[in-house]
Amino acid sequence: MTTTLPGKELAAQLESESRRLTTTSPLDPIIEAAASGTLSDDQYYKLIGQLWTLERMYYYVYGAWGSSLVINQYPPSVDYLFAKQIYDDSTHEMLYSQAILHRGWAKGQRLALQHPYCQFPYDSGIAVFVGSMRALGIYAQNVRLPALNLGAKVLEVAWLERMAEAVPDQYLKDLFASQLPETRSHVQMGRFMAERYVSQHVDVEMCQMMTATARNDYNSAMTYIAEFVMGNRTPSTLTQLEMPDVD
Repeated sequence: MTTTLPGKELAAQLESESRRLTTTSPLDPIIEAAASGTLSDDQYYKLIGQLWTLERMYYYVYGAWGSSLVINQYPPSVDYLFAKQIYDDSTHEMLYSQAILHRGWAKGQRLALQHPYCQFPYDSGIAVFVGSMRALGIYAQNVRLPALNLGAKVLEVAWLERMAEAVPDQYLKDLFASQLPETRSHVQMGRFMAERYVSQHVDVEMCQMMTATARNDYNSAMTYIAEFVMGNRTPSTLTQLEMPDVD
C-alpha cells in the first residue's frame, strides 16, 4: 500500500528553490579570506561575535512561536522535533560563546555581551531576519517550520559546509563542522512538516511566500555580517530605547 504525502511536491519545490541560491553566499568574501589565510584574528572575533548574537536571537523567535502552539494540533513527533531544534540552536549558541572565551577574545561571557562585536544591531539585516521570523508566530507550525527550515536553514547548511572546509584553524573548523548534522536535520524537519501537513491551497501559498521571505531576510542578515567583518560597517550605535515603536 502506497501512502501519498499531500505536500511532497511542495516540499521538494521549496527546498529546490533555496538550493539554487546556495552556489553563492554573502559570506563568500569571508570564506575566501579564511581559505587564503588573510582573515585576521579580529575579523574572526567579529564573525563569531555576530553569529553568536544571531543564535541568541533564536530564543526570542522560538519563544514567540511557542506561545502560539496548540496542544495536540500535531502528533507528538512534531513537538519532539521542534523541541530538538530549539535544543540544537541553543547548543550552537553556546558553541560560539565558548569559542570567544577559548580564543581569549573576552575574559567572561558578561564582558563578551558588552563588546560591540557581540551586541544585537537593531539597525541591521540581522534585526530584519529576527523580526520576520518572530512574525511567523501568527502562523501555524505547518507554515513557519517549512519557511525557516526549507528557506534559511538550507542556506545555512551551504555556507557552514564551505566555511568548515576553508578555515585552516582546526578549532574553528570543528566549530563550524560540528553544527552541520543538526542543521541538516532541521532541513529534514521542514521537509517532514511540508510533506505531511500542508495540503490546503491557502497553506501552500503561505509556505511559498514565507519561505521566500525567510531566504531573503536570512541573506540580509548574512550580508550585514559580511560587511561588518570585512570592515564596510561599524557596530550599531542604536539602543533598544532609540528604536521606534512598531505596531
